[in-house]
Amino acid sequence: MLDYSIASIKAFSDNYIWVIHNAELAIVIDPGEASGVIKFLQQNNLQLETILLTHSHNDHIGGVQQLCDKYGCQVIDNSALQLSDNQVINLPNLPAVQVLLAPGHTSEHVVYLFDNKHLFCGDVLFGLGCGRVFTENYEAAYLSLCKIKQLAGNILCYPAHEYTANNLRFTCSIDDTPNYYAKYAKLLLMKLTTLQNSLPTTLENELKYNLFLRCDDVNIWKMVGLKSQQVINDEFDCFKQLRLLRNNF
Repeated sequence: MLDYSIASIKAFSDNYIWVIHNAELAIVIDPGEASGVIKFLQQNNLQLETILLTHSHNDHIGGVQQLCDKYGCQVIDNSALQLSDNQVINLPNLPAVQVLLAPGHTSEHVVYLFDNKHLFCGDVLFGLGCGRVFTENYEAAYLSLCKIKQLAGNILCYPAHEYTANNLRFTCSIDDTPNYYAKYAKLLLMKLTTLQNSLPTTLENELKYNLFLRCDDVNIWKMVGLKSQQVINDEFDCFKQLRLLRNNF
């Protein structure tokens, strides 16, 4: 078994840059800026081996060039390499990473399943939320979430933004079921108070509490229909109207 650790580096107002590393080498996911990454690598005596990019928004790629210039690392980027669904990428002295195509937020968005245990999901899935659909292809965005739903519930999910508290407020504006979110809210407050970080989240918790992953529940249809004043006929209608509501929250 290969030993490794996963760390977060905060960037901008709410971004997370995730780092997978062993005693010598590091893999960085979505480095929107370089300075924090360089500081972390120097403090831990690490060589940057690979950068994994989920998509090409600047708050995810802004530090790539500086890091490449300094470390000569390789970059895995679907925009440039045209990755395929379920493609496996081997990493030196670390478990392999599996690519899952996940369009919707952007057309080239991918997520990375590392060691079948850790899902680096960029802006596709957030704690209690999902990313804006900048492509306006809501069907693709919905199918990307459906793909994630099929993974094992004990997988840890590593979104790229700290949005969980605000997403909980949105969730409770839609679903006022008494006490349903009380346990989650208590856990969230504890994590934000002690760690200043709500992530990673378990897929099991997201399946239980994240409205965007519960669009197969007719009770959620009723709640979303009431809020959106639209007739919800199926799971996809529920997802689209829910995302439109979140856009204006």
